[in-house]
Amino acid sequence: MCALCCCCCLGIAFNRFGYRVHPVYTFGECDTYMTFNSFLNDFRIKLNKYKIPTVLFYGSNLMPLFPRSRAQVHTVVGPPIAFPKLEGAALTDEVVDKWHGEYVKALEALFDKHKGALGKGHVKLDVR
Repeated sequence: MCALCCCCCLGIAFNRFGYRVHPVYTFGECDTYMTFNSFLNDFRIKLNKYKIPTVLFYGSNLMPLFPRSRAQVHTVVGPPIAFPKLEGAALTDEVVDKWHGEYVKALEALFDKHKGALGKGHVKLDVR
């Protein structure tokens, strides 16, 4: 999730109600589709210069638009983070950054807690 989208969602979570937000991570989602990276990379970069995003992917051999059936996908949900009820001037960039950091910490803790049991013990979560 991009930082802008995440901060926008956090702003909505603060607005008027003070929602509880659960960190959620799906293991194995990146294994559902394969992409053609190597031989199309130069062509893809050229198209990106003209602001044409190019992605070529496939899933199942028989039905390429469907996800691969052998992919093991597991979703884990963490405990809720209670966001404060904030409105107007109280909702500053610093407050959003603080709570975004809390969410990222909770997401990393959730990932680290479950990664060993789901075969990803050697992986470190990279949140940008």
